[in-house]
Amino acid sequence: MFASCMNLGNLRFSALKDIAKNLVPATASRTLPRSMWTLPSSRPAQEAVITFDDVKDAERASSCILPTTWVDCPLVGSSQYNHDTYIFEFGLPDGKSLDLPTCACLLVRAFDKEGKEAVRPYTPISNNAMLGKFQLMIKVYEQGVVSQYCKNMKIGDVLSFKHITFNCKIRYPFGKKSITMCGGGSGITPMYQALQCLIDTPGDETDITLLLGNKSKADILLKDELDGMVARSNGRLKIVHVLSDANSLPNDWTGETGFIDKAKIEKYAYPAAPDTCVFVCGVPQMYEMLCGPRTEKEVKEGSILAQLGASL
Repeated sequence: MFASCMNLGNLRFSALKDIAKNLVPATASRTLPRSMWTLPSSRPAQEAVITFDDVKDAERASSCILPTTWVDCPLVGSSQYNHDTYIFEFGLPDGKSLDLPTCACLLVRAFDKEGKEAVRPYTPISNNAMLGKFQLMIKVYEQGVVSQYCKNMKIGDVLSFKHITFNCKIRYPFGKKSITMCGGGSGITPMYQALQCLIDTPGDETDITLLLGNKSKADILLKDELDGMVARSNGRLKIVHVLSDANSLPNDWTGETGFIDKAKIEKYAYPAAPDTCVFVCGVPQMYEMLCGPRTEKEVKEGSILAQLGASL
């Protein structure tokens, strides 16, 4: 049997070696308060010149235009997506593509009100067909240094990015007959990157089941885009929504409730085979429960995927 687990930074990739035969059945926007974080002085948008000339010979981890050293990109657009999530657009030089490998992420650096550095990984929602800029979808947390920093940026302000080898470990085509995806909240972004290739590449016949966890229906990100993918997938893509807030469930809710747990994975995951695998991306608690910390290479002993037979 095929068995592997790869740490992908903000995405974990696991192949199920052995799932037990006896499967257990599962059972209006608001504006966030202004942040205390403030930005350093910034230059006007019309003065922002993006050249990357000072890092043109810098090391690259992949095809991505961004080097392994920090480089500044200006904010060229932003919009509020829902009650706590925003889409930010950052400029690239000479109308170039980001050219980021599928599922890879970028590191983002920002500073708190005392000037202390914070670094977080984000996967763009734009694909490489977008020229001269790229898009990040960022959920804003009350105590999130990077997300609050981004929320308070003005057009023309710059943010530091880099792309390192650690953040790029699996590339399309994935070489699997079927893929189970377990995503939570903004953890949909690397899944969305993968789905754009899996669904829209002519000749791709991969079957995909996405288990997508959120607190409420209002928290589901990229829902219209995902519904569109289901419609044009010819039955290859199935999405199972899982909502954790029982008090906010719509009266006509037909999805799952609770969390993405062992029972739901057993119910919806593809049967064990050499040509199937599992993607995981979400908050730290989700990693801890399903496979272990994203910084660890091995599947954590006792985790749900380990119990179901996933290994390195």
